[in-house]
Amino acid sequence: MRLLLDIGNSSVNWAMEEAGQFTIYGAFRYDKNNFDRSLQDNLCSLQTPVQVMVANVAGKNIFDCLEAWVEQRWQLKCWQPSVSDKFNRLKNSYINTQEMGIDRWLAMVAAWEKHQVALCIVGCGTALTIDSIDSQGNHLGGYIVPGIELMQQALVMKTECINVSINKHASTDYAQDTQAAINNGAFLATTSMIDHVVKRLSDKLETLPKCVIFGGMTELISPLLQDQFEHDPNLVLSGLSIVHRTS
Repeated sequence: MRLLLDIGNSSVNWAMEEAGQFTIYGAFRYDKNNFDRSLQDNLCSLQTPVQVMVANVAGKNIFDCLEAWVEQRWQLKCWQPSVSDKFNRLKNSYINTQEMGIDRWLAMVAAWEKHQVALCIVGCGTALTIDSIDSQGNHLGGYIVPGIELMQQALVMKTECINVSINKHASTDYAQDTQAAINNGAFLATTSMIDHVVKRLSDKLETLPKCVIFGGMTELISPLLQDQFEHDPNLVLSGLSIVHRTS
């Protein structure tokens, strides 16, 4: 059994893998100021793994805390991949590959290895990420913007006259109060951007790409999109597994 961890800015996706299959998996939100407690509460009942593999975009302090917890509990070291300029036929467009978040790269690796067609890959968590790949495996580039919760938090925190609670009601309707206007505006901005990128890529390639979506906000965002997206909640973990097998 191997333990795979995808550590985002506010939550962790995890899976236990045996013989190339995810046997059990889950997700939890964590407290950055008490990360080891979050690990203890959510992972302590797992069978002892033979290896721990990590995709981490939450920073060095979080990784150091994880590594200390893993070493104390299981006497293991954590393995981390790095972003590269290519993986098989998939080619990264970034000049400085280390600027790219490992979650984006692993998501692209997993989606490309599975489908090997033109792709639009959307990650919807704390940040919204969108990456486009042509049918030859060339990464055309991508976008990063604040996610729905972050958009709303920015308005509430940076304005004097807006004093409402953050909402996550999936709607792009016209709003008749401030809370709904902020919520619906964030959903409209998010879905409009995704729809626009899919259309732009479709026009460029003269075909509709395979659209794949992952992340904690997927179930709220996906029904509002114009095109059909395949939801793959373990996309980053799949990429982590693939890259490790060829390392």
